[in-house]
Amino acid sequence: MCDDAIVRHAHDEAHRMSRRKAFRVAAGVATGVSAAVAAGVGVMAPGHAAPSPGGGRRVIDLTHTLSPSFPLWPGEPPVVTVPTSRVGPGNSGFATNWMSFAEHSGTHVDAPAHKIGDGITVDRIDPEDLVAPLVVISIAGRARRNPRATLTDRDVADWEKTHGRIPRGALVALHTGWEPRTGGARAAGFSGDTVDMLVAERRVVAIGTDTLSIDIFDETAAHTAILGAGRYAVEAMADLDAVPPVGATVMVGAPRFAGGTGGPARVLAMV
Repeated sequence: MCDDAIVRHAHDEAHRMSRRKAFRVAAGVATGVSAAVAAGVGVMAPGHAAPSPGGGRRVIDLTHTLSPSFPLWPGEPPVVTVPTSRVGPGNSGFATNWMSFAEHSGTHVDAPAHKIGDGITVDRIDPEDLVAPLVVISIAGRARRNPRATLTDRDVADWEKTHGRIPRGALVALHTGWEPRTGGARAAGFSGDTVDMLVAERRVVAIGTDTLSIDIFDETAAHTAILGAGRYAVEAMADLDAVPPVGATVMVGAPRFAGGTGGPARVLAMV
């Protein structure tokens, strides 16, 4: 529990830091996003874009709000929020909550350790890999007819005919149209063979999806392919139809949980 005395102590300690150090700590703890991102732009709700001071670019939030009502993979424990203190009369004291959630809740990162025995944990993902060109490939039309549809090499080839070759070091996000609230666990995903190709031939740093899993239900090939290659995945992304197929940059605010297999993340696209 974090009571008012602890919060006041942390507040006092922050005042004893240099302004630069305090900002770095605050930005990293609060969001998991780099200080440069935290300083550069304001962020709005999923599906909305905020104007950016950097060259007229916009920031689009690809993150679902984590709450007790958000759908979870079957068997995961519920998200719990318990108030531990509240602001008093005259703004005295501080408001705090105690939260409990599984690592793979809400919009979240899968680290290699999630599937691979000797894979790296989430705190060891290279920060340079958390900022990447964003590629969005949609199979929403086919997925509406077949919830077990998968992204195939043919889909990638068709996408590249229109948009050019997938950039090296990209995060390839799959737009299925089956967001967690409508698709649940049984929704479209990646073909394991296609993930192998994306890793070996396009040198992607990550893949992502708007569903609860990069794999279709009862399959694990996509997880094995991306995490086995030392890359990471992002699941339950929001509003992928709000960003262009190519040209955006994605910033993944992966948490630095010691020994973690993943964790909730703030995912932002610069368009």
